[in-house]
Amino acid sequence: MRWLLLGLLFFGLGTGLRNGWLVVHWSQLLHDAGLTFIDPDKPFNWNEFIVDGPEQERSTPKEDSSAMP
Repeated sequence: MRWLLLGLLFFGLGTGLRNGWLVVHWSQLLHDAGLTFIDPDKPFNWNEFIVDGPEQERSTPKEDSSAMP
């Protein structure tokens, strides 16, 4: 009986996510989970996170020395 209820729970969650009844704000969820380098106000892109890694988010852009007088 427990396995049936657990299966129905996962089926319901999967259906809700697929049909748009449930929406997960990944950036806010991951920031609350302790990944502080993720901006909770910016949309989260899984492709950039997996390919580029978290180091890109933490690094500061280098200043162009030719623009300085």
